[in-house]
Amino acid sequence: MKIAIIGLGLIGGSIARRLRGFHDCTIAAYNRTYETLVLAKHDGAIDEGYTDPAQAIDGADLIILCLYPQLNVDIIRDNLSHLKDKAVITDVSGVKQFMVEELEKILPEGVDFVGAHPMAGREVSGYQSSTDELFDGASFLMTPTKRTKPESTALIREMAKYIGCKHIVTTTPKEHDAVIAYTSQLMHVVAVALCDNPMIERSTYFSAGSLRDCTRVAVINAGMWSELFVENKEELSKRIDEMQQSLEKIKTAVKNSDRETLEEIMQHATKQKLKWLME
Repeated sequence: MKIAIIGLGLIGGSIARRLRGFHDCTIAAYNRTYETLVLAKHDGAIDEGYTDPAQAIDGADLIILCLYPQLNVDIIRDNLSHLKDKAVITDVSGVKQFMVEELEKILPEGVDFVGAHPMAGREVSGYQSSTDELFDGASFLMTPTKRTKPESTALIREMAKYIGCKHIVTTTPKEHDAVIAYTSQLMHVVAVALCDNPMIERSTYFSAGSLRDCTRVAVINAGMWSELFVENKEELSKRIDEMQQSLEKIKTAVKNSDRETLEEIMQHATKQKLKWLME
């Protein structure tokens, strides 16, 4: 089996490191910077590296797209003639409706796309930050459609297990985007909003840790996250509206000195946290 990894950043590099031995595969990779390819080959993460995606894709049985969503789509569109018949394509993008809709419009009949999203990451990026332990115990979300062949879904599920993912969840592209808009994108919105507040300039010695915790993800890849926000604008807008409603409810209680309502809101939040988010 030939596997092509398109993009050797944190996620692509970590997948490459962990896939060694999967179906006795050879691993080819595309990356824009030649130096990264040399380093990955030296590490034994890949067998061959190319600065032309067509060379990596040529003859690949499995193609793993690890770039920004629109760039992933563009690369496949520009290299349709290099796709092997019955090839399986998957990705690691944080939006799924966009990827499914765009790729299923252009893919040949014999090529399958299985949308995927490994729920793993670090606060640092790039191949140099990749590790063969990144996915250990992680969740792996899959969004096959009616068009997807069962054997293609089975292959991606097998790959997810092989790289160390523990919880493999099959869902729809719409459900994925609705929930990710809350669990991931809204968290980045909140962190960015907190750091956009001028009060941060006066806060250096006034926080015991909560501000730092709440703004952890504000150190952000602006190019990638702005694209993700826009590509999931309907669902993210709903989550922002819901957040504003919650904030308004709290603000009203504060303005009215309504401790009883505030306590009820806090007790409900504590209950929800303990029920759903305790490890």
